[in-house]
Amino acid sequence: MSPVDLEAAEAVTTGHRRRGRSLAVAGGVYLLLSSLLWWHVGSRPGSVTTCGCGDASLTLWVVEWPAYAIAHGLNPFFSSKLFVPQGINMAPNSLALGVGFAPVTWLFGPVASLNVIDVLSPPLSALSMFWLLQRWVRRPPAAFVGGLFFGFSPFVLVSLALGHPNFGLLAPLPLMVACLEDLVVRHRHRAVRVGAALGLLMVVEFFVSVEVLLLFALFATFAAVLGVVLSGGHDLGMHLRSARRGLPGLAVAAGVVAALLAYPLWFFFAGPAHLVGRAWPNSPAGTVGSTPADFVNGYLPPSLVGIMRLFGGYQGPALPMLSFVGIGVAVVAVAGLVLWRHDRRLWFFGVLGVAAAVLSLGVGNGYWAPWRLFVHLPVLDNVVPVNVSVITDLCVAVLLGLIADHAWLALRSRRGNRQAWWGGAVVGAVALVPVVVALWPNLPMTVRAVVVPEWFTSRAPRLPTGSVVLPYPAALGGIQSSMSWQAVERMPFAMVGGGGPGVAPSRAGPERPGFELLADASLPLSPEPQPTSANLAAIRRAMAGWGVTTVVVPDQPELPTYERGRSVAYAVGLFTAALGRHPVYQDRAWVWDGVRQAGSSIVLSSAAFQACVGNGALGASPAAAASCVAGAG
Repeated sequence: MSPVDLEAAEAVTTGHRRRGRSLAVAGGVYLLLSSLLWWHVGSRPGSVTTCGCGDASLTLWVVEWPAYAIAHGLNPFFSSKLFVPQGINMAPNSLALGVGFAPVTWLFGPVASLNVIDVLSPPLSALSMFWLLQRWVRRPPAAFVGGLFFGFSPFVLVSLALGHPNFGLLAPLPLMVACLEDLVVRHRHRAVRVGAALGLLMVVEFFVSVEVLLLFALFATFAAVLGVVLSGGHDLGMHLRSARRGLPGLAVAAGVVAALLAYPLWFFFAGPAHLVGRAWPNSPAGTVGSTPADFVNGYLPPSLVGIMRLFGGYQGPALPMLSFVGIGVAVVAVAGLVLWRHDRRLWFFGVLGVAAAVLSLGVGNGYWAPWRLFVHLPVLDNVVPVNVSVITDLCVAVLLGLIADHAWLALRSRRGNRQAWWGGAVVGAVALVPVVVALWPNLPMTVRAVVVPEWFTSRAPRLPTGSVVLPYPAALGGIQSSMSWQAVERMPFAMVGGGGPGVAPSRAGPERPGFELLADASLPLSPEPQPTSANLAAIRRAMAGWGVTTVVVPDQPELPTYERGRSVAYAVGLFTAALGRHPVYQDRAWVWDGVRQAGSSIVLSSAAFQACVGNGALGASPAAAASCVAGAG
């Protein structure tokens, strides 16, 4: 090898080492910041998390199920533990999280796994963006700014706080962007290898979040069209020839996706307990979107925060909206586009980010919005428009990195290398300080203990095989904490109801009347169902259809509000009337075993029933309520 070749090889090696050190330093800082953010889980990582309620309870269940299925030799794509008797279709249902963290779940339980996911998601997402930006900027601090925003954006942190790690772990997205850029622009690596990597990343994202993958594919298409438009006809032929060189890699990516996702996609669309129609049929397509104000000063409304704290969801201070980016980002983006308007990358990601922001507005806000073009398309009609903010954040992160790098270069040319560092620092401060201010009341993130009622820790693990439990409050669309109880205790029984799209009443089949009555009986936001002849018959039919063997009403006043329902006395009175007999008190819970052999229902007038249960939480004891109702029969 000639001296010139040796020198070139040494330069390449030195460059790799520098990038490797930069990655290590950035990753360490991101991990430290995330550890401080989730400081409160460090004391009891296996027993506290954002909440053992709401969507977080479903996530705990989704994390536990794959570990349970693998350990018991079951198909992880289907579970009979929820929504008895039809079960729940788990393909894809964030299986990457459950499978990837199964060792943690086996050793320490699903709460510890969810905490590890929450702690690692921001730094992994940030480091992925940092790696992408290092390809386009000259200084690591510029890449650090973009990575910091992407990994610790309100979209990521609010998603994690609300128990949606499938939207909080975004690490595959920048890597997929890098693969596409290499295939159609750079061509620095073999197209087949890059295509295989892209295909594998898409498969991983499919099992993290189908919705995010779908949005990425949609905007990759937009990006291809935008690239042609921004070329303005100049060198269009050269760009097309360059893109054609990537076709073999794209074909390989498509082949990898087709081979690895053929069975999961079939199972998802046609397997047992697959969903028919839109995922959320009771919510009009495209209506959960952002508003223009949400991007700069939007917070969750106080009414929603209050309901979340009472009945399920994040228990801390008010959080910014998912689409929040802050006024600083808008100032930096506009200034950067004006000062360095000849950089096509700024215009590319700026236009793409604005398009994503506009599409995230959804429909139904009183004005025509572009998302209306997609609400009637198959699959896309299931997208929640506010989640398009993930693409906005990706574009904003790239803009911040590029603009910070331009600022550094501009100051270096005027003031020298020693004083140039603060150019990127100013860009980062202007952009990120409003985001920090918005999130500050929640730093570190609020956590709560995942409380499992005593009966479910002592009696449930000893239930006979095939037991079907109807817990109160029932997980039928309002309060979902019982999924946490089942998951933490490692799935010892099958359960009525569950979480996710399956809780739509339209999917309850012939059990729908009883389903709706028990949902209203559990969540105190509507008039409480009374033990009329029709209501009790509907509840009995639903129990028979579900194959319920045991009804359990925990009686622990110290349980959080989101684990208690209306009141123990009301629940005991209602189930005593429905099943026609007094319950047994076991381990601080009122229990009816042998539900399939229940006697005749006890019909009471509303006045008589209210006299027995004492008008809710301030009334009679559960024992007195049961005796009163049973005596009336």
